[in-house]
Amino acid sequence: LVSLRERLGIAGTAPALTESIAVLVGSENKRVALIVDDLIGQQQAVVKSLTTNFRRVEGVAGTTILGDGRVALILDVADLVRGIRRAQAA
Repeated sequence: LVSLRERLGIAGTAPALTESIAVLVGSENKRVALIVDDLIGQQQAVVKSLTTNFRRVEGVAGTTILGDGRVALILDVADLVRGIRRAQAA
C-alpha cells in the first residue's frame, strides 16, 4: 500500500486508512495499491505534454483541461511504480 498523497508530497491531513480508497495499478509486471482520498469519476481526455510548457515532473505523464476549465494532471503509472520500487530498495 502506497499513499499517493505522500508520494506526490501533497500537504494536508489524509483521511483515515479505513476511509480511504485503494486503487490497484500495474506496470512492468508489478502491481501497487495506491491509497487515494477520493475517486471523482472517469472521463476521456486529450493528454498534453507537461514538459512542453513546464518541466518534467516525476509520476506525471501530462495534463488535460476538464470541462469546467480546471487543469488535471495525468499520472504516469509506470514512473510511479518505478519510483516506489526505488524508494523501497533504499
